[in-house]
Parts: sequence; structure tokens; C-alpha cells
Amino acid sequence: MILQRRILVALVIVLLASVASYITLGQYFSRQEASQTQKRAVFFAQTIDDALRRLNHLPFVIAQNPVVAQALETKDGTALNPLLKTFASRANASQVFLMDLNGKTLSASNYQTPESFIGNFYTFRPYFRDALEGKTGQLFAIGVTTGEPGYFVSEPVRNAQGTIIGVVVVKIDLGNLARSWQASGERILVTNSESVVLLASKESDQFRTLAPLSEEALREMADFRLFGDRPLLPLDWQVQDDGRVTLNGADHILAQASIEQENWTVHLLTSLSGIRQRTALAVVGILAVLFAIILAVTGFRSARLKQALAKSDADRMRLTREVNVRRVAETRLKAAKDELARSSRLAALGQLSASITHELGQPIAAMRNYLTAQELAEGAAPGSVNKQLTGLVDRMENINNQLRFFATPRIGENAEFDLRSAADAAVELVSHGVNPENTSLEKKYSKDPVPVSANKQRVEQVLVNLLRNAIDAVADQDLRRIIIEAGRENGHGRFHAFVRVTDTGPGLEGRTLAELQEPFMTTKSSGQGMGLGLAISSQIASDLNGTIEADAPPEGGARFTLTLPLSQNPTEKPDE
Repeated sequence: MILQRRILVALVIVLLASVASYITLGQYFSRQEASQTQKRAVFFAQTIDDALRRLNHLPFVIAQNPVVAQALETKDGTALNPLLKTFASRANASQVFLMDLNGKTLSASNYQTPESFIGNFYTFRPYFRDALEGKTGQLFAIGVTTGEPGYFVSEPVRNAQGTIIGVVVVKIDLGNLARSWQASGERILVTNSESVVLLASKESDQFRTLAPLSEEALREMADFRLFGDRPLLPLDWQVQDDGRVTLNGADHILAQASIEQENWTVHLLTSLSGIRQRTALAVVGILAVLFAIILAVTGFRSARLKQALAKSDADRMRLTREVNVRRVAETRLKAAKDELARSSRLAALGQLSASITHELGQPIAAMRNYLTAQELAEGAAPGSVNKQLTGLVDRMENINNQLRFFATPRIGENAEFDLRSAADAAVELVSHGVNPENTSLEKKYSKDPVPVSANKQRVEQVLVNLLRNAIDAVADQDLRRIIIEAGRENGHGRFHAFVRVTDTGPGLEGRTLAELQEPFMTTKSSGQGMGLGLAISSQIASDLNGTIEADAPPEGGARFTLTLPLSQNPTEKPDE
């Protein structure tokens, strides 16, 4: 009887705790989700605003083109059609078209399509009237000809005397935004001042209304033919007192944000069903923990009866662990001694380089991100906002990259691979620094595989350094050509694998390879290199039982060759 009463009391306590936990966690998750939803709403509003502003300048730029004014004066836009098509394609605009003062379309980018605007009149559109008044016209509407919605931006076209003689219009397709929202799973509505849904993540919500429309608003939309024959039916939308909203019978957390470019509002909805599910799972987790604690207490009682045996087992396990720890320590000590013997000559420099790259890496990346963000915000070309600061960041990055390369420890064990694949990987890593318009990077590999047994990553490090040196060497030359070869050849009575990098730079300038391999020996200008690359590359090649050789070819420039032992001695002759 007493046991049953205890069980009943425990169940009541668990039930009350579950209800309290569900209410508390539900409120917490709701507040947390509301905060996150508001932040996302502001982000989506900024994204839409950026999309609307993206091509605001394009109608003005096109209007300045003398070919546009000539088409209006001659009333013939035939010659202008291909140009407008090019403008639309390059700017990723939906359509670009030109109208005269009567609203007749003389030229259009879609002149070759069945839905061509040419010959159509759009005098009823507000953006046409705004442009005739010398203002920039902006309007979201469904296309009368194509039936596709879009955002229209217009600018007046003036002649040499400054008189308005026509209107240029650019149509921007915002459908990609809605499709990206749908793919992300967000429920988003974008409404105008009349509460008409212009964009929506769910296609069935578009061109619906959140509130009844006035007669004046309906009449204005009909006069301007903003939404074609869409019925503009109302959504089942009810805003509650606590800031939540009910849409089609489902409760949501509502966050709103305004769009600066237009008097539009972004409505971001987060379903409460997901929050309730998270709350229920959390309560289940709490209950599981409680039951686990109960089981643990019960198990503790039974464990006391086996304390003697457990102590014996613990002692045995402790001794076993101590033996294992000692074995691991001995293995690590031996590995540490081997590593110290291998890198004793460069250990101090490696530690210094690692410290510097660790301390400077994040600040340099932050400076680069700041410059990039400023360039994107101003629409400027890379490196044009603050050339002096960009140059300083480039110099610091070059120095840091040299130090990072120098500080990289040996990674992994030797394995057999095709030396041509390592050469391809190195080319891929440095390709971003090669301008294909003025620099030629050619690959000449043997047709047969070039098998070697080595640490592939360290081989790639050597090749990356040789290629970077070649890129820097040809930077100031009229002829900028780099050739990387990979194959097998006979040297010193046996075949070996090789990778050869040849450039058309200034050459070795009378220096020997031994001089170039000295640490901090560099021919580059201040800030462009630390003079560590060849020193480390030679050490890596030596560790892999290979060599690095340098010579000056007769035609000029420099030629560096990395040789490695073949993993198998081929019987056939190497490729000539």
C-alpha cells in the first residue's frame, strides 16, 4: 500500500513537472524564434531593396547614348534593337525598351520574339508619365504584353538642347527571389501600401490581398492595369493581439520589415507547429533524464553489493591503463625524437613562422573582407577603393603565405601516386594568380604514368612554390610564359621521375642554386617574399630522396627541376 502511494505521488509530480516544463519551454522557444524571425525579415527586406536598386542606373546610362536620341529623332529604332538586347543580356535585365513622347515603343530588346513590345503603347503606365515630367519612374506591375510580373524603372531621354524626346524603360524580373525563398522553406509575403501581395515564397499567395481594397484603389489599379485580370482575392489572414498571425487556419509568428526603395513591407512567418514540436521533444528529453536519474539511483544500491568486486576490477583496469599510457608515451617520445632529428636545423624558424601566421592571419583576413565589402557596397572594381591599403594587405598576405608554407609540418605517410596528378593539383592551386589574358601556363606531360612513392602533399608544396616563383618572375616581362613538364628520364644511369618548371623571367641573374636555397635569400621586392620557399623545397626534396636543380635555358629565363625516384623501374624508354 505504501509503495503504491509513493508511485502515485511520483507520477503526479512527473505530470506537473511536464506541464510546467512544456509551458516554460514553449514561451522561451517562442521568444527566441521571434527574435530570429525579425532578424531574418530585416535581411530579406535588405535583399529585396538591393534587387530593386541593382539596375536603377541603367535607364539613365542608356538614355545618354546618342544612338537612342537618334532613334527617337528619326522615328526608327531598327538599328537600336540589337544594342538594347545586348544591354538587357549583359545587365541581366528582363527587358529594355524605348518609347517616344506618344508612348509608342520604337525599339525593344525582345524585338525578335513573338511578344515584341515594338509598336505597343504604354501611356497608361505611371512610369511613362513620371519620365515625361523629368523624374525617375518606378513601378511593379504585370506585363501587359508578356503577362510576366516585374519591376519597371524609367528615365527621360533628352536631346542636345535638354528637351525630353522619349522614355527608356528597364524591366527587372524578381521571380528568382521568390524561387530562392521557396527553396529555403521560408514563408514570405511582400505587400505594397494597399496590402496586395506582390511577391511570395508560395505561388498561390501571390497577387492576393491581406485586407479589403478600397474602390479608389481598385479603380487606380484598373486604370494603370497593374495586375492584369488577376482577381486579387483576399487571403485568410488574421492578426492577433499578441503579434501572431493566423494564415489559412494555421498560427504563425509574424515579423515585419520595411523596404526603403518602395513603400513595401516584408512579412516573414514562422509556423508555431515547429515550436510546439521542439517543446514536446525537449519535455520528452527532460523526462528521459529524470527516468535515467531514477534508474541510476536504483543501480547505485545494487552496485554497493558488488563494491568489492568492482574495486578489484578497477585496480586491474587502472594497471592496464597505466601500462597502455606508458606504451603510448614511449611511442610518442620516439616519434618526437625522430621528428626533432629531422627538423633540428629549421625548428626555430618554423616555430616563429607558425606564431606569426597565427597572429596575423585573422587580422589580414578581416582587412581583406572589409575592403571587399566596401568595394561591393560602392560597386567598385576590385582594388580600386583604397589602392594603397589594398597594396599593403597584398604585401602582408604574400609574407604570411610564405611563412605559412614554411611552418607547415610533415603530414601523412608516403604513398604511391602519379606525379602528373601532383603537378595538376599544384597548377590548380596557383591558377587564381595567373591572368590568362597576358600569361600563358602550359602543361607538357608524358603520356605514360609517372609513379612515385612519396608524401603527395609535400610534393605539391614544392611544385606550388616553384610555380609561384615562376609567376612572380614573369610578372614584369613582355613575354609571360610558364611551362610545367612531368615525365620520366634517364639520369646517372637510371630512370627517375621529374617535374620541370620553365619561365621567361629575368633568369637566375648569376646566382647559383646553393645561394638561392639560403633562407631569406630573395630577388623579389620588399613585401613580395621572405626568401624561404626554395630553402624549404630543397629540404622537402631531400627528405623524399630527391633533388632540385636550377639552370638557365639558352632562350632565357629560368628552369627548375624536381627529381624523385620512380616507385618502379620502367623497362620502356621515357617520353622524349
